[in-house]
Amino acid sequence: MKEMGMFHGPIGSCDFNAMQSCPPPKHLQEQRESIVPGMVNVWYEYLPEKYDPEQKYPLIVQLHGGGMDGRRWAEHTIWHLLAEEYGLIVIYPNSPDYQTWRLGKRDVEYLYDLITLVCSRYSVDRSRIFMQGMSNGDQMTLAFSMAHPEMLAAAGFATGPTAAELFEKGEMPRGPLPVIQMRGEKDVMEGGSDIYEKRYAINDLNRDIWKQVNGLDALPSLTVRGKDNFLYYPGRQADLILWEVRDMGHREPAGEAQVFWDCLYSGCSRMGNELVIDPVRRPLPGDDDGFLLSLGSDKFYHKDSILPINPAEPGFKVQYLAPMSVGGFGSYGLDEMLETGALFAPAELLAAAFGASLRYSADGSRLEARFPEGRVLRFWAGTALVRDGERYTFLKKPSVQLCGRFLLPIGEICEDLLDLNVSEADDCMLITAHQAQLGRYTARTMRELLGGIRRPIKQN
Repeated sequence: MKEMGMFHGPIGSCDFNAMQSCPPPKHLQEQRESIVPGMVNVWYEYLPEKYDPEQKYPLIVQLHGGGMDGRRWAEHTIWHLLAEEYGLIVIYPNSPDYQTWRLGKRDVEYLYDLITLVCSRYSVDRSRIFMQGMSNGDQMTLAFSMAHPEMLAAAGFATGPTAAELFEKGEMPRGPLPVIQMRGEKDVMEGGSDIYEKRYAINDLNRDIWKQVNGLDALPSLTVRGKDNFLYYPGRQADLILWEVRDMGHREPAGEAQVFWDCLYSGCSRMGNELVIDPVRRPLPGDDDGFLLSLGSDKFYHKDSILPINPAEPGFKVQYLAPMSVGGFGSYGLDEMLETGALFAPAELLAAAFGASLRYSADGSRLEARFPEGRVLRFWAGTALVRDGERYTFLKKPSVQLCGRFLLPIGEICEDLLDLNVSEADDCMLITAHQAQLGRYTARTMRELLGGIRRPIKQN
């Protein structure tokens, strides 16, 4: 028989979980010294290749997660790459106990003494010391930054918020500190009807612990770029950035260090007890072209403000409308477009968000929306038909006249007619003129600010 050749088809598998590392640091140096009495402590140092003791260098203290150590964790970040670009010194301490930070006074003082030792050995800019950690390292970073904010210019946290039972009674940060908290949308702790809620409540706790000391009184600005959701909370004493990554679980993103540096660390320093905040490399002012709606709210969010959908007649809210029946002509039980529900917004949103002028027929069943650039859309209640300028077209859902109000399938209008990006999560809708993916924790946070609701979770 003839030998058969190997078949290399287009469908295969790949171990993505084994591909989380970054390009390894080439000259990471191991150091050993007794810092905690009775122990030989280990940490790893990275100095840029052109290190010059006559210059001053910011110091990055990177804390590993549970089950890891400094050496292995150095290959999960790109701080050594940024060290070469921006002139940084990076250290990766091992926890005193095997692969685990205990979060108590001993570990806090170990890190304090280690930073002091490194500053005595190298030309560190003591006004620019930053600490960050992942998971158990996130928790240790919080323990340290609450106890010694005066040593840091800013702190970063990744996918490991501290549960309420790990705080001492009445424990609060001893001073303000700029912080950035990165959270994976699908970093879940199962339990209850909503598997996300326990983790999201811990996220809230770790955010709110800085509220009073940092003076976080103003509304956040919302910036969403692709999978990255940013809520920037300006503070009277120090700012806080909440960064959620859509679809990500319990991980530290490969490019996290770049975001931490660009969006926060690059503008932070501390002169004595005074924080100094300068412009950062990548500010987060909020999306000028972004609008967020929530089910059950008569308001919407734009950039850093809550605005009424209908200033003249508040109270009529974004609604979820589902079909009363399914099946019928052309139906095969495949979620045909008239067999699924959708968010509907009062037509006045076209005026409030997009500047359109609205004109209704006498009986309120027909609507003309004239946009600033001259485009005219005409809608009829009870049909998916739309007249766009001089041509007829249609949507997947009809316009609806309900209780004397005109409701529009706003997501489809924005996507199909206005050529905008629409992303939904947890009964919130984000509308932007750029590609954006709304995360469910960001949606939950915004829904609370808007006073909206979420549909009940279906029980299996």
